[in-house]
Amino acid sequence: MLVRHRLGVTAAVAAMAVGAGVVAATPASAVITGCTYVHVTGSGGHRGAAVTCKGDGTSRFQAAVTCKRLDTGYEYRHDGPPEWAWPGGGTSTVWCDLGANVIHVAYVRLS
Repeated sequence: MLVRHRLGVTAAVAAMAVGAGVVAATPASAVITGCTYVHVTGSGGHRGAAVTCKGDGTSRFQAAVTCKRLDTGYEYRHDGPPEWAWPGGGTSTVWCDLGANVIHVAYVRLS
């Protein structure tokens, strides 16, 4: 069963402030109208998230996940590739290391 989750801008910015320590301001012209995500499982059991954002095609974003290792409990962040927020949606997919679960999903608006 595929479950799509909505990401809010406020939640994503707050999550990135905690995870990265710094949040860059975005230009007023950058438009992202909404983002959703789904959890994904890859070959060999890798877990990750695919974040899809829609916009007017002038904004770029990237997925970001907090991962937690199953053996040690260590938490870390991985970022996905930058993508454009097109009117039809652009998707950035990010993966945790093998043996880790996704515990938080967010996006970072780049421009």
